[in-house]
Amino acid sequence: MRAVVVAILVILVAVGGLLAWRAQRPAEPVTLYLAVPMGVFVPLNQAMERFTALHPNVEFKTMVDTPEMMAQAVEDNEEKPDIFISPGGHEATVLAEKGFIDPSSMVAFGSYEVAILVPRGNPGRIQEPADLLNPEVKLISFSPPDLTAASHAARQSLQNLGLWEKIEPRVRVTGCCNESFQWVVDGRAEANVQFVGCPMDTKSVDLSRQKAEIACILPRASYYVPRTVVGILTTTKQRRLAEEFVAFLTSPEMLASLPKLRNDQNLPLSPGPWGPQQEAGPARAAGS
Repeated sequence: MRAVVVAILVILVAVGGLLAWRAQRPAEPVTLYLAVPMGVFVPLNQAMERFTALHPNVEFKTMVDTPEMMAQAVEDNEEKPDIFISPGGHEATVLAEKGFIDPSSMVAFGSYEVAILVPRGNPGRIQEPADLLNPEVKLISFSPPDLTAASHAARQSLQNLGLWEKIEPRVRVTGCCNESFQWVVDGRAEANVQFVGCPMDTKSVDLSRQKAEIACILPRASYYVPRTVVGILTTTKQRRLAEEFVAFLTSPEMLASLPKLRNDQNLPLSPGPWGPQQEAGPARAAGS
């Protein structure tokens, strides 16, 4: 009988030791793959560092590029990110329409304004959107407006202002937003459209040393409100972890602690939904 009791105690001690070892053993590492546009990498990297401090087993892998190149990679590459981040929202909307992003997962925060950029010295004499019709303006560089959020918003604005059809013959579409910006830097175009702060960050860059300058801001009421949009890929194998990170990133407390995130239209810090309804924008004025 005593031998039986001893044997049971030995087994209990062994089981208890195994459970304690499992409780203390670090969780298996897991990787979360993010597509992060260059313009928001710094604040997003801060959020990733804070998340891994709370979840030491989580490792982040990032694809950092222009929004257009990231969207193309999602379509073309066999290995796809778990989360896609769009500065302005339209890239995420396009990927959702093609089935790559779950529309119900998309969350929006922050906000942007759209600017007309010109070469230093403003050879086209642009002071307001209507000046894009000046005879000195020969070329206006755009990244693809059917994909790039900044160009999509700019085209919507110019349509609502009654200018798009008039300037469209002067528009040249380049491969990506960086390339279109380079056209005004080297003087090939008299105007370019970008979000304020990308690539010319008025909050942290000495614009006097740049080869381009902001001529004017497009009227806010003439286009939808572009926002930073986070969406989860339909192909992810880390859906639960991706949802946890998105909730962490878009909490008002986190957004308030990441000052480099743009919120140029001073929207509430609480995140909002995203989809075609948010991109619809104002109705075109009658007769414009």
